[in-house]
Amino acid sequence: MKVRFDVLISSFFGESAQNLRSIFSAAREKPCVLLLDECDFIARSRTASKDIGEVSRIVNSLLQLMEEYDAPGLLVATTNLESALDPALFRRFDDVFSIPLPGPEEIEKLLRMTLSTVRFEKPMHWDQLASKLNGSSAAMVVKAAQDAAKAAVLAGGQTLVHGMLAQTIEELQRHDAAHRG
Repeated sequence: MKVRFDVLISSFFGESAQNLRSIFSAAREKPCVLLLDECDFIARSRTASKDIGEVSRIVNSLLQLMEEYDAPGLLVATTNLESALDPALFRRFDDVFSIPLPGPEEIEKLLRMTLSTVRFEKPMHWDQLASKLNGSSAAMVVKAAQDAAKAAVLAGGQTLVHGMLAQTIEELQRHDAAHRG
């Protein structure tokens, strides 16, 4: 079961916590993997937050539900913003592990693999493209390649050119930076 926090959160007092309780209750019905994807949406640090109202209550409810979680199956949480999470969240898990960002070689392999069915104009300067994506997640690398391939198709082109992929990378990075800051 994948928890969609955008649907779970309500503007009505107490309803978000009740929605959360319903999800954990449903997970007890039968063995499953309960996935709290992008859990930073709901598990933000209570000390870093300026909101002391509903947000803190939701985090407290989540932590309490996780503490009491005894359903058959597996509880998994993912985030790209580990530093934004409430520290108490980490004590609720048996294992916590990080997946390192891909290096230049992995980035190039991801680009080539994602674009394996796309014709591209030579030369493609893979090392330059990988350098532009240095510090990006694997998901961002794949998205850049997919977006460039879509742009090539929508432009009516039969081939992907280096410049188009480089431009897509820059646009994604600008968009990502704008949403972080």
